Amino acid sequence: MSFGWTVLGTITQLVLAYFLFMVVVFSAGGIANAAPLGKLHLGILNFSMYLLPALCVLSAVVVMYLQRHGGSVKSYWWYALPLAATGLYLVYAIALVQIYATRSSS
Repeated sequence: MSFGWTVLGTITQLVLAYFLFMVVVFSAGGIANAAPLGKLHLGILNFSMYLLPALCVLSAVVVMYLQRHGGSVKSYWWYALPLAATGLYLVYAIALVQIYATRSSS
């Protein structure tokens, strides 16, 4: 593993953490203002606001740890963890919007 790529990936993950926090704050705020949500849905949206940035920081820490302890190039796959979680969040948020849009139009 190259130290330069690890530093670049870590900086990118920290910037991504801030970006994902903002994405969840604005998308969850928009969803919550559009329709009255249940406690479960609000809890998931609120938890996602902290989980997605935390996964970015976690993946950066894991890659730095593996870089210091002789990890292979496959260690960079940890950087994909927040991207997968973001994909799941977006699928959930879009599905939630669709569910409440059909309920309000009926």
